[in-house]
Formats: sequence, structure tokens, C-alpha cells
Amino acid sequence: MIKPMTKPMSSMLLYVAIFFAIVFGWYGLKKAIFGWFMAHYQPPAATVIATEAKAQEWQSYINAVGTITAVNGVDISTEVPGVVQDIQFHAGQTIHKGDVIVLLRSDLEQANLKNAEAKYTLANMNYEREKILFTKKVSSQSALDARYAELTEAQAGVEAIKAQVQQKTITAPFDGVLGIGDINLGEYVSPGKLIVSLQSLDPLRVVFNLPEQYVSQLYLNQSIDVTVDLPAPIRLQGKISGINTKVSEDTRSILVEGTIPNPSHRLLPGMYGQIKVWLSDRNRRIVVPQTALSYSLSGDYIFVLKQEGNAKHPAYRAFRQAITVGERRDNEVTIIGGLKQGDLIVAAGQLKLQNGAAVLVDQNMKM
Repeated sequence: MIKPMTKPMSSMLLYVAIFFAIVFGWYGLKKAIFGWFMAHYQPPAATVIATEAKAQEWQSYINAVGTITAVNGVDISTEVPGVVQDIQFHAGQTIHKGDVIVLLRSDLEQANLKNAEAKYTLANMNYEREKILFTKKVSSQSALDARYAELTEAQAGVEAIKAQVQQKTITAPFDGVLGIGDINLGEYVSPGKLIVSLQSLDPLRVVFNLPEQYVSQLYLNQSIDVTVDLPAPIRLQGKISGINTKVSEDTRSILVEGTIPNPSHRLLPGMYGQIKVWLSDRNRRIVVPQTALSYSLSGDYIFVLKQEGNAKHPAYRAFRQAITVGERRDNEVTIIGGLKQGDLIVAAGQLKLQNGAAVLVDQNMKM
């Protein structure tokens, strides 16, 4: 026979049942509240910079690298041996064609020139006398011819010695800027001795090679840009001034020459330059900032913004849009497919976005 529970035991079991009911009820309530909250949760809108995809004229170009050279550049040297008598230049001097650079001692040649000029004067006088005698029929034709030959010989002697003197007067063959001299007063120099470098610095030439497949797209006076990376990059605009008449069999490339202005003389022959050869075709392309591009294993994409709300309080959501990327230039890139003119896109701040995320557009935000 089972004995009935006592009153204290019944109360205890009742309290235990109430306790567990409260605990499990509270747990179930929290779970229901959390589920409702997650079902209705909206993450805070991310702040981004937006821009409009614009169509603009886009001109293609060919990249190349080349060497800057002088239109006229030469290392001036001596033709004949001699002793340096006078140096009439300094480093960095701008000089004109025909200006004297260096004089070699020519005392002997000057003395020989006076002797030759005296012989020429005597031969000329003898020839004039002989002409008078021949006119009076006192002298023969052969005697007149002999005097004329002596005169011609004397004149040639004078010109030969003048040429020797001229060889010892070294002058500038063209306008340009002189470099650092490699010669001293009183120094004996041999033929071919380097005196100084003379370079014409404005304009300059730039020589570069292009692959043979671009030959049909090249023409004279075609526009080029040349950029030289000095502490502050310098970009100069020029023209193609020459195209070689054959393709190299070794490199399958063609040699091209361009001309660029250099009025400030900041560029010097021998410098390295990056070249853009602008092609004649011009097309309208969709252009966006390169910062707008995002990358994934499935391809490139851009976040396109769709407006929600009213005009006074616009709200946006960002959606991924697959694109096809074209040429890149500086901070811009062309979009061949997947985007149309006028689309509002995210230009910066897309790293924190998910597909369909709400966004706030802040144009004052720095990229």
C-alpha cells in the first residue's frame, strides 16, 4: 500500500516545477525575441563616395620607352696637332655657329702665309706686265701662259696655308651648349684629341622602337607625349619626325624618331623617357575611376546604386554588377560592357559592402 505524500513534499515539488517552468519559459522567450530581431535586423548604412558613369571621347595610344638625343650633338676634336694658345669658352656656355672655341699656336703658318702672299703679289705683277707685252705683240702666248700658271700656283699656295691656319682655329659647327672642356692652355694636342662636347638642346630627339604590328598606324607628325621621371616628372608633347624604312630582323620592331621642344634645357641627351604614341582613332567610351573596380575569382565588378525613398530623403542600395574592363589610363579605366552611361556607381568605400546593402552617399568623404 503506497503512502500518500506529505504536504511539505508536495509543496517542494510544486516549487521545483514552477522554477523549471520559469527557466524554460524565459529561455524560449529569449529565443523567440532573438529570432524576431534577426528576422527584422537591418545593418547600418555604409557611407560611400558615388560618381556617375560618363561617356567621353577616348583616344588610344601605344606605350614605348626610348632615349633622348640631341638633334645635333658632337664631341669637338682637333684635326691637326698643335699647342693650345687660347681657350675661348666655359662649361655651360651657349654658343653660335662659327664662334671660336679654341686657338692653336700658328706662328709658323702665319709666317708661311705672309711669304705665300708676297709670292702671289709678285706673280700677279709679272702676269700683268706679260699681258701688256703680249698686247703690244712683244711677248708670245706661251710666255703669257707661263706667267698665268705661276700666278695660279701662287694663289693655290696662299689658299693652302690659309686652310692650315683655319684648321688651328677650332669653331662651333652649329648653335648649341658646350659641356666641360678636356683641354688646358699650353697643352700639346694630337689629331683627334677631345676638346669639349657640343649639344643642341632645343629641340631634342627621342628614339624608340615599336613592334612591327603597329607599322600601319604610324605616320609623320603623329602626336606623342614624352615623360621623364625627374624629381618632378616632366611631360612634353612632340611629333614623330622619322620612321625607319625597314623592320629589324632581330627584334621584329621598327625604329621611330620623334622631336620634342626643350626651351628650359631641363632635359639632356642620354635621358630615358616613357613615350605615348597617340593613335588616330577616337571613340566614346564609358569611363570610371579605377578605385570603383572590385575584383573576385569570378571576374571584375562594380557596385551600382539603386535609389529608394523620395527625392528629399534619397536612400540607396548597392548591387554588384559584372563588367568588362577596357584600357586603363592614369586613374581612369574604360568599361566595355556591363555598365551604361548615367549609372550611379560606388567610387570608394565598397570594401565594406555586401550585395544589396544600404548605403549613404557622402561626396565630401576623401577617396
